[in-house]
Amino acid sequence: MQSLHINGYKIKVCLCDDGYWKHDTVFIYNNSKCIAEKEIHVIMDYLYDEGFIRDRRTKYYVAEKEK
Repeated sequence: MQSLHINGYKIKVCLCDDGYWKHDTVFIYNNSKCIAEKEIHVIMDYLYDEGFIRDRRTKYYVAEKEK
């Protein structure tokens, strides 16, 4: 699992050991009241472009700020 910060959001990337991208998950911890769909796509594109995820269609969850 990798943790990083993108555009002010804490991100955790969980890659499955079997190498199949549909088993991977991205957690986006939201510090504000709402996060725009466009901002989510920017984050997912960045993760893909930089090699953190294997596919742009990787599932993601927006969660409240991590405690």
